[in-house]
Amino acid sequence: MAELGLCMYQFECMIQEHLPELFVHFQSQSFHTSMYASSWFLTIFLTTFPLPIATRIFDIFMSEGLEIVFRVGLALLQMNQAELMQLDMEGMLQHFQKVIPHQFDGGPDKLIQAAYQVKYNSKKMKKLEKEYTTIKTKEMEEQVEIKRLRTENRLLKQRIETLEKGQVTRAQEAEENYLIKRELATIKQQSDEASAKLEQAESTIRKLQHQQQWHKCSSNYNEDFVLQLEKELVQARLSEAESQCALKEMQDKVLDIEKRNNSFPDENNVARLQEELIAVKLREAEAIMGLKELRQQVKDLEEHWQRHLARTTGRWKDPPKKNAMNELQDELMTIRLREAETQAEIREIKQRMMEMETQNQINSNHLRRAEQEVVSLQDKVQYLSAQNKGLLTQLSEAKRKQAEIECKNKEEVMAVRLREADSIAAVAELQQHIAELEIQVPYENSEVHVKIV
Repeated sequence: MAELGLCMYQFECMIQEHLPELFVHFQSQSFHTSMYASSWFLTIFLTTFPLPIATRIFDIFMSEGLEIVFRVGLALLQMNQAELMQLDMEGMLQHFQKVIPHQFDGGPDKLIQAAYQVKYNSKKMKKLEKEYTTIKTKEMEEQVEIKRLRTENRLLKQRIETLEKGQVTRAQEAEENYLIKRELATIKQQSDEASAKLEQAESTIRKLQHQQQWHKCSSNYNEDFVLQLEKELVQARLSEAESQCALKEMQDKVLDIEKRNNSFPDENNVARLQEELIAVKLREAEAIMGLKELRQQVKDLEEHWQRHLARTTGRWKDPPKKNAMNELQDELMTIRLREAETQAEIREIKQRMMEMETQNQINSNHLRRAEQEVVSLQDKVQYLSAQNKGLLTQLSEAKRKQAEIECKNKEEVMAVRLREADSIAAVAELQQHIAELEIQVPYENSEVHVKIV
């Protein structure tokens, strides 16, 4: 039997042609053809009519084919058109299930006569079959296209998610680098301030030295000069305390930045790492030389201090003015020592800053290489997406060809079945002709026998 959907389509077109008012009524009530006619084509009215009527229709179906089902169905609708036009969807269903099966209990002749009065055009039915196959092929192509678009949409969503994740990580790294640069700038500013304060302290020390030399030349000591020296000493101590606080803050910040730099990933490019390592070693050598010079200065100052102590050990019995002058000289020497120590610490801080700058450069190189890798991955994704599109187009073409082949196979099967039905009808005609001949032969023999007698 042909496909049920095709039969429904052909039967609906016949209703639209022969019974347009009833077709419009069915459409207004959303009463589809498959709701009442699918069992007719599936069971050849065996579940609709009583057994005598159903067997009569089945006999005609075996001899003539599926044409009788279309004829009987359309005849039923013509005979019940007036009642169906007045009913809604539920009423029509009940009418098809309860009223129509018992309309022909008296015999099937009336139904068969009405069925053979229906016009049936086989050419038009073949044309409708072709239209149905074209509609189905279009629907299949649309479904294939929808699936392809869904897969492309899913792939694009995945690609967008990966790109968004990469952008977030890059933004975080850029933000961290920006914070590190800001902290380095603040540390440089603080170191500049500390160096300025140290220069001020050195200038005060020079003034004190000049004043001390002048006092050595003069034999008389002035009390006002001693008070001025004491004030300058207090200011020098205050500036020293401020510089020490600034140095402590700078050291803490340097430690924090070193911890952050240690959390960055290592470099993969060996050549650049070697160049950066050479630069770091050169800077380290320069820093070591500076530290050696500072240590030498500290040693010289300590020796000078020891000599000063050796000279001033026997001067406790001097007058109070000389004792105050000696105390000022002692404090001056201590200030020099502290100055040397602060310079050494500043050199160390500068060395750390240089190391942090090199580490920052390494991190920037790493980010640059990561961006290049991201660009290469994006190019690969584009290439793969283009390749995937080509494969999808090939797949759609293959599916379309397969659908065409299936349609051709169905057409061939229908043609074979029609030929079988024609051959069955021809065999039935031959059998009937043989039966007539068999009936005629005994009759002729009897006539010959009568003539002979």
